[in-house]
Amino acid sequence: MLLIDIHTHRHAIPDSGIVTIPNVIVSKDLISRTPCSAGIHPWYIDEDFERQFEALKLYQAKSGVIAIGECGLDKMRSMPWERQIIAFERQILLANDLKKPLIIHCVKAYSEVFSSLTVRQNKVPVILHGYSKSWALAETLLKHGYYISLGPHILKGGMKDVITNIPLDRLFFETDDKSVKISEIYAYFCRARNLSMQDLEQQVLLNFKKVFNYIIEE
Repeated sequence: MLLIDIHTHRHAIPDSGIVTIPNVIVSKDLISRTPCSAGIHPWYIDEDFERQFEALKLYQAKSGVIAIGECGLDKMRSMPWERQIIAFERQILLANDLKKPLIIHCVKAYSEVFSSLTVRQNKVPVILHGYSKSWALAETLLKHGYYISLGPHILKGGMKDVITNIPLDRLFFETDDKSVKISEIYAYFCRARNLSMQDLEQQVLLNFKKVFNYIIEE
């Protein structure tokens, strides 16, 4: 068994049979192990953004940093909107220069995220992390070619349409900042979708290899 947790803020070494991708927030976290992602989170954009962005480029130059993010837009925070847009779009451009996928944080700003990705002519894979919205919005995301990562929110129920309809080749799972086990999220999805754990595990592993271009030693 090999379960992949695509996005977590817990940096401890995982149990056997589990691969986690810890998220490193530039100016808040240090790289403790790889593989990992690293980005400038919209909650933590420094006033001296240029210095922070240079730090991000240094992080991204390290071996095993396989994605940029989480980055994105959040209308529920007091961070100035223009600063959020600049930070997000600079990271889109960097991701395309480095040919690394983007892990997106989006709160009440999906149309603006679409706009920034379009304006900056994004061509790398996009993963919307911690998705907890409707199937109608998920369909739009999928039509744009994006991937969706489901997290602890699905354990509350209420996302039956998303679980039932999402194509398995556009899917990831995560624990984010919660203490839940990734195996619980996989198992819940399998029960709701009537899938075997082995089939789901194999498909997510294929998705991971395709999007991140990174080989996990099994």
